[in-house]
Amino acid sequence: MDFFLLICMTIGVFVLIPDKAEQCAYYREDYKNYVKSVFGYIYSQIELNQMQNQNLHQDPNKSFIVLEAFQPYAYMNDFRENYSYTINLLNFKYTGILKKFLNYLDIILQQCKQFRDENLWENFICCITSLIEELKNSKTLFENLYNAMKFISYIDVRYVFNGNNVPNAIVDEIDFFKQFVLQYTSETVSFDLNSLPNLKDSETKFKNLNEFYTEASEIVNNMFQKSVIIDTSVNTNSTTNPINESSNENDLYLVYLTCSNLNAFYNETIEIWYKNLGFEEFLNPKIPKFTPPIHRKINQNDGIKALNILRQETGWKKMNHINIIYNDKQFSVDCIIKNEINCIDFRIKKEYVTQLLRCRYTEIMKNYCVLLSTILFICNADDNDDYHNCIIELFNSFNKSILLLKGLYTALITLNKSSIWSVNYNSNSNLKNILKWVSGFLRLLKNNEFSLVNNADKPDIQKTEFQKLLTLFSGFRTKLYYEIHDDLKYMYTRCIMKAPFYDRAIIINDFRDLTIKYNNTYP
Repeated sequence: MDFFLLICMTIGVFVLIPDKAEQCAYYREDYKNYVKSVFGYIYSQIELNQMQNQNLHQDPNKSFIVLEAFQPYAYMNDFRENYSYTINLLNFKYTGILKKFLNYLDIILQQCKQFRDENLWENFICCITSLIEELKNSKTLFENLYNAMKFISYIDVRYVFNGNNVPNAIVDEIDFFKQFVLQYTSETVSFDLNSLPNLKDSETKFKNLNEFYTEASEIVNNMFQKSVIIDTSVNTNSTTNPINESSNENDLYLVYLTCSNLNAFYNETIEIWYKNLGFEEFLNPKIPKFTPPIHRKINQNDGIKALNILRQETGWKKMNHINIIYNDKQFSVDCIIKNEINCIDFRIKKEYVTQLLRCRYTEIMKNYCVLLSTILFICNADDNDDYHNCIIELFNSFNKSILLLKGLYTALITLNKSSIWSVNYNSNSNLKNILKWVSGFLRLLKNNEFSLVNNADKPDIQKTEFQKLLTLFSGFRTKLYYEIHDDLKYMYTRCIMKAPFYDRAIIINDFRDLTIKYNNTYP
């Protein structure tokens, strides 16, 4: 089974220095101070941009509170409130950038449409070709915006703010723009009129660009509607086309001029809203206050190496039906493992990985418990002779299932001794309950020889041991059932399971169908 490969893979790569449950208060304080330094700088630069442009309207009292929150010794409640405000503010400004990009796109598309409607095919092709070139030029802009939002998403806010939710950065929305632009970056387009793309190709691109514009506009307008920041200078409706009002129908000059303005917009935006906000420094820190702290008892380099080995294995494919929930946002397996892990995102990625493993291991133990319950039900439905044989078969199966349990146990212990999982009882990534269930089952099997009941040469042992072992097993299974049931009450806060757990009734019906097929003899 691929699951066993994942267990072995987990065991093989985690050879790290023990963390002792991250109970050192200094590390948490260092991490909080790091986050304060980063967001204090971001906000101060936004304030500087505001004073220079005077385009962003906001409550001046709110501005004072935000600045106060980043001072040393600020209360954490104030910091959380103003951290949230800063994220909302940055989301709002980046949404405005996306909107402005779409405004430029709309202007050029309208002009291309005019050429098309007037059957000016050469102008139409040149118009589309110019627009595609400007899309290529936007690649750096959207990569920078994406990297900035991705960096913000790497902050372990659940750790900083003790589990309280704060706004998420608009990573996915910017990635939508970035992925669309990347479709065109590998194309080579010539402006030689003798080698321009053909009309059919230009028509296809025109259609795709309009579809993108429509979908992207809906995304951006929805973000503005959800924003808690109000700026009446931002128009969220579609813009009018000034080209149509001031140019001849066959004049491409203003198309080229708009493309030139669009290119200048890229450069200005990158400078003001990426470089000046400090994201180049945050992603490649050179000074201590912008460098994520390292727990003194963690060999972080080994931890990064271990996670990067782990994420390249194939066992994750068996978890595609699981999404984890972190800070009210869902993350798929692909999202968790797709990017190489480094010192910037190590803290959050180890949380993602262990929370995902908790969801998967809980699913395994739940399904295993359902299978045990199903077998007992089927055994109890038989007459005395078959009942006895049925229970013996169940006991004998433990010698096979112990491979699963030992694999889980070894993986959990190794994770617990590494920098990847530490015991934090209130954390959604805590594997404590899984370890408790697995180790309890292993103790049951280790302290009791369930295979003795199958020894026909010792009927006395068989009879007495049978009842004793059945009582022990039934009591343990009942206790395990209730513990898993209680844990599952809160699983919705950790996981979205797109595949259902095993259902006892369905398994029993399948079994009955088999018995009919095989003339009421056990397959």
